[in-house]
Amino acid sequence: MGVQSADVCSAAKMMQQVVAAVATLFSVAYSGYFLTHLARHLTRGSRAAPPSGTKAASAPPLAPSACKEEAKEEEESSELPAVLGDEGEHPALWEYNGEAPAVCDKDSGHLPVWDEDGGHPVAWEEEGSWAEHSDSSTALQPEGSGEWSLMQLRNTVSVGEPAEKYLELEQIGQGAFGTVSKGLDRATGGEVAIKKMSLRGQNRERAVNEVVVLKDKKNPNIVNSLDSFLVDGDLWLVMEYMDGGTLQDVVRQTRMAEGEMAAVSQECLQGLDFLHSIRVIHRDLKSSNILLGMDGSVKLADFGLCAQLSPEQDQCSSMVGTAHWMAPEVVTSSPYGPKVDIWSFGIVTIEMVEGEPPYFQQTGAMARALIRQNGTPQLQEPRRLSALLRDFLECSLEPDEERRYSAQELLQHPFLSSAKPLSSLTPLITAAKQLREQQRRR
Repeated sequence: MGVQSADVCSAAKMMQQVVAAVATLFSVAYSGYFLTHLARHLTRGSRAAPPSGTKAASAPPLAPSACKEEAKEEEESSELPAVLGDEGEHPALWEYNGEAPAVCDKDSGHLPVWDEDGGHPVAWEEEGSWAEHSDSSTALQPEGSGEWSLMQLRNTVSVGEPAEKYLELEQIGQGAFGTVSKGLDRATGGEVAIKKMSLRGQNRERAVNEVVVLKDKKNPNIVNSLDSFLVDGDLWLVMEYMDGGTLQDVVRQTRMAEGEMAAVSQECLQGLDFLHSIRVIHRDLKSSNILLGMDGSVKLADFGLCAQLSPEQDQCSSMVGTAHWMAPEVVTSSPYGPKVDIWSFGIVTIEMVEGEPPYFQQTGAMARALIRQNGTPQLQEPRRLSALLRDFLECSLEPDEERRYSAQELLQHPFLSSAKPLSSLTPLITAAKQLREQQRRR
């Protein structure tokens, strides 16, 4: 018995030594892994910046996150241990929630980024937004070169004092990173919206997108930028003034008929077809980024997260957008193209049907998991919809990107033949405004 006890003790000591050695090796490997990724992120800015003496015109107009090299690097970075924040924490160094709440008078008109979620006003990205069902855009992008973005802006904006061209009337929105004012064009007397954006940190890349990508590219279904200025380090963006609010206001306050849904869908698809024809992916399409005029006009807005493709780079892989509207290929970090906007548009159509996107009561992280798991979301009451609308949704929300319809193909879908005149939207917009005003007075 004594010999057996000695053998057991010896075996136990040997096992302890093996466990200790394995733990030491794991600790060293993990430390090396972390330091390697930390070094990569710390050096990324210097690699992304253009060499001294490079002319601005020789660089792509978008922030560095749009290119394949950055997307690949971000994908590698996403392999960091899940403990760093898969459930809405700040994962590694490249997810940021630097944008803060704002208050906006919806009845006074709208700008792309100023939206509202269930009475909780938000302007950009909000701290903890994944867990609070925020309707704000959360971009998981690699850190870009802020100085390069600023140089791009300086080469794009107008010269002179904006106050000489535009008269500010009243502030209609405010957030930690900027304000929005209603104004007048002194030369024409026309109404404009003036968005003043701080250019601190990552906000510069977003500002470049809004100013540079669609410069001189006009379309009736896109909220156009009219002018821009750099004033004391801030970007002043002068835009079309939309007096009808957002589609989100309408879908949450009223019930739309299928003919009205078809009318909105047709206008949205025309805007997407235009964007995709110039190789631009919106990447954050949702009802709060679709603006309305009192005449029923429908325009896509907020291009801060868009991507410009090129013949050399025809796909992206960055996880960018708002969780509940993300396509399956986005949440799985697969390469994707313009059809991610078609999926998001399909979710917007569900918003028009049901008043909110699928999984809206879930956190952003859970919504992404359900999108990965379930593919095409289930309607709450499919029998209430016409066969044409159900088929229209199936064509938009096809999980396989190859089989999903393009904007051009959806424009030929027979569901759109039921579209009512755009003027039919005016009573809905008016009713939504009145209901919101009553809620504010309570």
